[in-house]
Order: sequence, then C-alpha cells, then structure tokens
Amino acid sequence: MIERLSWILYNLALTGLWPAIALYYGVRARTDGKYRTSYHRRLGLELPEPTPKPGAIWIHALSVGETLSALPLLAALRHALPDRELVLSSATESGHRIAQAQAKRLTSQRFILAHDMLWSMSALVKRIRPALFVLVETDLWPNLLWVLERRRVPMVLVNGRISDRSLTRLRFLKPAAAWLPARFQLIFCQSRRDRERFLQLGADPARVLAVGNLKFDLVRAQAADCRVDELRVQLGLPPDRPVWIAGSTHPGEEAALLDAHLGLRRRHPDLLLILAPRHPERGRQIASFCQSRDLAWGLRSRGDRTTGTAVFILDTLGELGSCYALARAAFIGGSLVRFGGHNPLEAAVHGVPCCWGPHLSNFREIEDTLLTNGCGRMAASGAAVADEIDRWLSAPELSAAVGANCARLFAAEGRAAARIVATIRRGIRPNLC
Repeated sequence: MIERLSWILYNLALTGLWPAIALYYGVRARTDGKYRTSYHRRLGLELPEPTPKPGAIWIHALSVGETLSALPLLAALRHALPDRELVLSSATESGHRIAQAQAKRLTSQRFILAHDMLWSMSALVKRIRPALFVLVETDLWPNLLWVLERRRVPMVLVNGRISDRSLTRLRFLKPAAAWLPARFQLIFCQSRRDRERFLQLGADPARVLAVGNLKFDLVRAQAADCRVDELRVQLGLPPDRPVWIAGSTHPGEEAALLDAHLGLRRRHPDLLLILAPRHPERGRQIASFCQSRDLAWGLRSRGDRTTGTAVFILDTLGELGSCYALARAAFIGGSLVRFGGHNPLEAAVHGVPCCWGPHLSNFREIEDTLLTNGCGRMAASGAAVADEIDRWLSAPELSAAVGANCARLFAAEGRAAARIVATIRRGIRPNLC
C-alpha cells in the first residue's frame, strides 16, 4: 500500500513538473545551446530507433564515469554473446559523448535517456524490447524499473555501491529504499562493504554478490591503449621535465592547488602542473586564477603546447587517463571539498604516486585498498598536498617503490566484467541462452 501510494505521488509530482522541465530545456536550448540537440529526447518527444528484433541487452549509465565503467562490461558481453544486440543509454550530454566516441563498435545504438515519465518509459521499452536491463552503479528511475518489471524483463545492477552519505539518507527512507534493490534479480557490488550496505537496506543475500570493481578492468584496458610518446609530442613535453597532475578538480580546490604549485616551483623551478577540471567548460575560469598568480598557462582545447607554461589546463574530455602517465605524482580531485572524490585508480594503474583529500567517500573501498598496499596517501589540505608531491619529486626511490606496489596490486585485481557476465548467463539462462 505504501509503495503504491509513493508511486502515485511520484508520478503526480513528475507530471506536474513536466511543463517547467520543458520550459527549462527550451530556454537553455535557445540561450546557451546546451540542450539544443537533445532536449526533445530528454522530454520523451523523440525516441531511439526500434531494435530490429526482440532480445536486446540494454545497458544504462548515468554520466561519464559510469559510461566508462560500462566499457569493459560491454566488451565482455560482446565476446560472450556476439549475436546479441547491445544498446547503451546515458543520462547526461557528457556521458553520451563518451558513449558515441568509445562504445560505437560494441553497441548498435547509443542514446540519451528521457526523463522518467511513465508514458515515455513505456514507449521506450516497447521500442527496445530488451531481454535484459543492466544498470551501471546509480541512476535509479522508478517508472523505468516498474515498466521493465511489468514486462518481465530481468534487471541487474552492476558495480553497485552505496556511499557514506547515501547510506545515511537511504536508512532514513528505508521502506521506500527497500523497494529499489528488490527489483533486481542480481546485484553485483564493488566490494564486500557495499554488499553489506545493500543487505542493510533489505536486499536478498542470495542476489547480492561482491565481484570487484569494473574500474580496475577499465583502467587496465585504458593503460594498455595509452600512447605516452605520441602525447608528449602533441603537448611539446620533453621526457625530463617534471610534471604533477591534478585530475577532476572542483570549485574550491583549484586556488589551493595553484598556491601549492607556486610553492613547489620554488624548489622545482621547471615543474609543470597539468590541471584537469571535472567540468571542462571551467577552463577559462581556471586560466584567470593562473593569471592572477602570474603563472603562465595553456589550454588543451585551443591546441596550446606546454612549452613556456607553468600550468597546462586539460579542458577536454577523455584524455585525463592518458595524461596521468606523463606525471611523476598526482592529486585526485573532488576530495578537498565535500564531493566524494574521483577514481584514484586512473593514476595508480600507471604506477604514479597519488594523494587525495579527506573526502574520498565515493571510493572508500578503493582508498582503503590503495592505502593498505602503499599506493597512495591522504592529504588533508592544499599545503599537505604540496608536501606529498614534493616528497615524491625529491625522492625518486620513494616513487619507484610506490610504482612497484601499484604493479603488484593490479596484477592481483581485475576480471570483474568476466565474472559478471558468467554469473548473468548462469542466473538468467532462459533470456540469454
């Protein structure tokens, strides 16, 4: 009864908001152009092409991070089920761009998911006719799950995690929160800790498995494709120039990192900072921060080179993983502010010593793994970041030891995608075999 009432209230609220949502997208499309090519799809007015036959596997990923995590799973599905249609949806513009750029050979369709209106979800599921729905990490849409369940489409959650902040919120909403994990036939968690958290919300223990993190699979594949020498030539970066990198930074972090860089350059005069904001459109703003500190800067988006610069702003998508390989030390953004951090494995896979702030709650299990294995350190402030970077730059033997630790860790981890696909094929046999 409570579930039914919650669902009715949710749909009444969503329907009432639809005109405001439509107005918002229309205004943005006509002013800054952000949703010009996608707002009809977001509103459910333009749906993807129907799949040629029933039985597709539909993978949904929220944004850039989730779309990237889906790539090794897509590759494993394509290898195990070569005749199956694979379709990939994203909820953000940036996630869709990554899907178009990197998942084209693995999927037959890639599209932006409409908002969770009941009528648009019903029409969408009819068009795709999936045999299986795979949700990557987050982005739970009640109407979509309800329609899939009504059509008896098996659903699985992969790379499942529950952050500290989400756990507190979901415990408060436990009766409603318990409805969501119950919709999934299988839940594949990143870690044992995440599995325990799903169980605390009422998930069936037989359906919840800790199989490892797809991000290990992803970063290993990305590292194998990295062409460091080519990138050095493009950027005009000689091999002997010392570099540190700050990846996926957020507002409130760049000023502290630039101040840290000023201090580091007093000890390492030729030191270059590659600064990659989480949102590339902030590149110009960060350039103004550099200018106010008399730090020469360049922008990747306009084709600048690193020659003569103290700070190189990586205001593009899809290049951060490769740029970590250029650095002698790294800072992981979103962790000095209360965001939850980003994936430190992207640096560690290259054997690069990395540090992060006190707020890495989105990657707590990975943080524990890296700390336990001597692959990184926590730094509580911008000044502490400077101390860690200086320590690694000044003592190559320490950096080499961290690199060896990282190599041992990655040799022991991975293959989550293969385990997920094998379990899905055993557990959902009538639909996929």
